[in-house]
Amino acid sequence: MGDGTEEVRNYLAQELDRMAAAAGLDPVLLPGFEPRDGGYAFIELGGGGELRLRACERGRLVRELVTHDPHELLYWALRDASFEAAGRWAARNRQPGEAYRVTLWRRQFAVLHALEPEWAARRRTELIDSLPTPEDVSLVPDLPRTLAS
Repeated sequence: MGDGTEEVRNYLAQELDRMAAAAGLDPVLLPGFEPRDGGYAFIELGGGGELRLRACERGRLVRELVTHDPHELLYWALRDASFEAAGRWAARNRQPGEAYRVTLWRRQFAVLHALEPEWAARRRTELIDSLPTPEDVSLVPDLPRTLAS
């Protein structure tokens, strides 16, 4: 190729595999490099170093995030994969007196913190910014202690 696309693709594939293994994430939750339907994310490498995380459903593009930064694309991919994994975990590990979504968020923060502590903090901020009411925001758990201290 000569434009670095193959090197970036290899780097992303290796990092996704490494991070998924380190966090105990099922590799099936990670985006691949081939277009998929059904709302599943996939990575597309464009010209000029453009990196896209896309999802299509019923043949229509329903999500597209674009960057030139491989680390940013890794964050997006692992944020989404950790959310799916945390949801599965929370369904199997109900915490007495705790709402399902709180258990999910707590688990997602822990997974992201294990990968990149800054990612957990970023995800928590994004989540807080997306919630519609102060009551919802009050449910967002703190970050793992090693990050919060």
